[in-house]
Order: sequence, then structure tokens, then C-alpha cells
Amino acid sequence: MAKIEIIRGDITQLNVDAIVNAANRSLLGGGGVDGAIHRAAGPELLEACERLNGCNTGDAKITPGFRLPSKYVIHTVGPVWNNGKNREKELLASCYRQCLRIVSENGIKTIAFPNISTGVYGFPKPEAASIAFETVQDFLTEHPELEKVIFCCFDEENFSIYNNLNFNKIIIKRVQSPQAIQIVAGLASTIWNEHYVLIIGQEQVDYMVASFQSADAIEKQINNENYEYYLIYHLSEPSGYISIKLMGDELFLSKFYITKEKRGTGLGKEGLKFVINIAKKLDAKAITLTVNKYNIKSIKAYDKMGFKNTGSVVSDIGAGFVMDDFKMSYEL
Repeated sequence: MAKIEIIRGDITQLNVDAIVNAANRSLLGGGGVDGAIHRAAGPELLEACERLNGCNTGDAKITPGFRLPSKYVIHTVGPVWNNGKNREKELLASCYRQCLRIVSENGIKTIAFPNISTGVYGFPKPEAASIAFETVQDFLTEHPELEKVIFCCFDEENFSIYNNLNFNKIIIKRVQSPQAIQIVAGLASTIWNEHYVLIIGQEQVDYMVASFQSADAIEKQINNENYEYYLIYHLSEPSGYISIKLMGDELFLSKFYITKEKRGTGLGKEGLKFVINIAKKLDAKAITLTVNKYNIKSIKAYDKMGFKNTGSVVSDIGAGFVMDDFKMSYEL
């Protein structure tokens, strides 16, 4: 299930952990979404806001939701657009980051944002949407515990803009933290079991995952064996991963996997472009990989991407198992 959802509707009616209020600096209510939230929450919200002593532009503060379906309201003050001369873009991004900081600190799992600063504050809607989407998506790659972010659009124009931004959003991010390593290990188990059991059998799949794709094994490869791992995110969901290692003048593409439900969404092409760019920066002459001889679908996919079969490679991987592969190469 996608972690980002775009809807057109009334944010005060949403049954989420928290909704965001596009407030003014006083936090004492106003027009637009601010006034609607105060009316729906009841007078208790104003009393709570009076105790917060206002809020600076680009910052955020939290109160209970009172009579709203949501448990919390996170109040943030967006910038007034002045032709981009007063750090408006930076301040709008800060609004989203500060709201998400509060989300993380309070164990909030689901949140809905309005289109901050795009009403009477005059921020251009396409630029505001891009800032919002990219800031939220970047946060989600580091905080998988956040289950759902809703962009709740009041008008048809914003709804259309957000939906266009939402199409096929892909991020490829280097794996460095223990949390990211755990995500890769989870993907590896899922992908190997959904794709390779019919090719090499359950027993060998279990051995491969435990020996070479567990969190401990991946951490060892990163820290001791000079492998780099990258997570592929599609619409903020971990949807695949890449592992590479420079070996002489060749970049070895050790692993390049996409989850079953995400195949056909362009992740393979984007992943290959990403690997090619790295290879060129490293002055590699070719990208090489190995693929099981019976993995016909992957062989055809790599062939379509421009890889050429350069021969057989048979490897003893332990426990009585052998990998019978083709070596394939993409010349740069």
C-alpha cells in the first residue's frame, strides 16, 4: 500500500492521528483551513493555542484535536509569497520538516497536510506542491514507521497538481543505517521467496537469504567487503535494492532486485540509469553481473536493457549448493 495518498476533501473530517493546520503566527484562528479547523475542533482548541504564545514562520506546534476525528492538530505557519525574495521556499520546506519532526517525537503514524501557503498567502501552487512532496518523501525514506501521509487538497487545481507529481516518483538512496539494512534484508527475503523458489528450490533460497542477504551479512558486505547498497523507493515504499562493487575496471552489479508488485513501473530502467551514472563516475569500462541460467525472465530483461551474455560461471556457495549462472556485461 502506498504511503502517500492524495485526496480532495475536507481535512477536518479525516480519521487520522494528526491533521496539519495552516495557521497564522498568532495561532488564534483565521480564515480558510485555519478557521475551518478551529470551528470543527471547538473552543477548546483556541484555549490550547493561547497557551502556545504564537509560532514563528516555518515552525510548528502541537495541540490535541478536541472535537475533531484526529487526535492531534499540528499548527504550522507558512510563508507569505513575495516573489521568492524572502526565503519563502526554504521556509515552506521547514514547515513540512517541523511537522514531521513533531510526528516522529509523538509516535504519530498517520497525518494529513493541507496545501500550506497556497491560499491567501499566494505561494505558487506547483512550486508549493513540489516542495511538500519532496520533503515528505525524503522523510519517509528515513522513517518507515510513519504509515500514511495524506495530502488533502481543497481545490481541483491543487488536486490535479499533486496527482501529476505523484506519478512514478522514484528515489534511490544509499544504505548506511542499521534501519536501512534491515529494510534491505526484509526485501531480500520477500523477493527471493516470491521469485526464486521455483527456480532453485526452497532449501537453497533459505540458505541464500540466511548466508548472503541477512542483515548481518549485508552489514559485513558494506563494512568489510567494499559493497555499496542502495534502496529503491517508489511512491515512498521500499520497492527494490541494488548492490555494487568496483572490481578493477568493471563495476560488478551484485544484486538488482525489484519486488513483484512493482515490476513494470519503470524501476528497472531507472535503476540501470543510476548504476550507469555511478560506473561512469568511477571510469568503469563495463557493468557486469551474474544471473541464474534458469532465470529466463531476468535474462530477457537484462538482454533488453543492453547486457550481453559473455559465458558461464559455476560457483560453489557452500552447504552442497552450486550457482550455475551466466555472466552478462554492459559495455560503457
